[in-house]
Amino acid sequence: MAETITWELALGIARRDLLDLWRSKMLLFFFILFPILLMSMFGYIYPPVPKSNPNTGNMGTAFPNLPVSLVKMDDGQAANSIAAQFIQISQQQSLFSISESSSYQAARVQLVEGNLKGIIIIPQGFSDSLAAGQPATVQVTVDETNPTTASVVQSEISAVFNIIGSSMSAQNINNMDGGRVNPTFIMQPISVTNIPLISGVSSSFQFLAPGFMALTVITGSLQGVATAISREKEQGTMDGLLVAPIPHQSIILGKVAAQTVRGLIQGFLILGLSMVLFGVQIYGSPVIMLIVMVLGTASFVGVGIIMTAVAPDQETAQMMTVLLQFPMMFVSGILFPIDQMPAWLQLIGKAMPLYYAADALRKVIILNASLAAIMPDVFILIVYTFLTMTIAIPLFDKAMKR
Repeated sequence: MAETITWELALGIARRDLLDLWRSKMLLFFFILFPILLMSMFGYIYPPVPKSNPNTGNMGTAFPNLPVSLVKMDDGQAANSIAAQFIQISQQQSLFSISESSSYQAARVQLVEGNLKGIIIIPQGFSDSLAAGQPATVQVTVDETNPTTASVVQSEISAVFNIIGSSMSAQNINNMDGGRVNPTFIMQPISVTNIPLISGVSSSFQFLAPGFMALTVITGSLQGVATAISREKEQGTMDGLLVAPIPHQSIILGKVAAQTVRGLIQGFLILGLSMVLFGVQIYGSPVIMLIVMVLGTASFVGVGIIMTAVAPDQETAQMMTVLLQFPMMFVSGILFPIDQMPAWLQLIGKAMPLYYAADALRKVIILNASLAAIMPDVFILIVYTFLTMTIAIPLFDKAMKR
């Protein structure tokens, strides 16, 4: 007679596993500490960017008062005037903390030592070029050891000099035509503006938080179930469960339930910290989010059971999960856009359920997507769950009989 799943026993096993987590205070401490550290590291790496306002001239920056040095090799009137305007605008907008250096070499030493993020050079002949009606060039050196900061410094310096240059151009046009022509129309007859898809999204972490939720839930379930089963095998407690009149399906179901609850706790802890610390906003349905997270957990619990059934001991099972987790974290679109990767690497990333769980959560949290809108992702997670569990259950039975 075929064995039937005993739900009461499965719930009892799940309750016992969760109580083991509660009793192990050190494990519980690191269990809660992991998402906090994850949020702290990556949340502050991607700070919110204040909104720019072209009507007031406000320039938003995520990195205020970056230290830069101004090197004036030209002491002409125009050079001094431009330098003074640059300093004034930079201080008003809190873009840079500006010091002056006597030479480029002296400033370069400070940049190499890490005291500066950029150097602005007004070269010899700058004033003469402007007086002759010729374009003049400002030279910039940035700290290239940090590409993100280097890009910000370069773009913000260019933006300030564009403001100064536009003011000079408008004054020149007015002087030529007596003010009868609108300078803005002459210089920029067509302007481009952007209407954001979702208003209020001002932080890169708004897009990273759903990926971290999926990453924590899926990798936690993968490693958790592999560790729990392999540990019980080594300690001998699994033998007690196997000789008891309990269907093996109930054992697996109990493990799945426990890991699902643990994954959901960490996932919603990340979401809560994202909202409190970094202003992440939730635009979608919490119910749909819950469905995606449960499916994401279930899709990888089967993988964890397969690894446990194949691995001879706990250490081997943990090594196998680590070898899967790290590549998956980088190629599934969590930290880096998957579209910028080579085609073959995109295929690997899209073969993993983490990609679809993260994609679905982003659409729900950021775009307020309905269940129908994320159904392709949900369908793939369901298929992945079915296939892995279909393989995992017979392998688990075979491994337990060895």
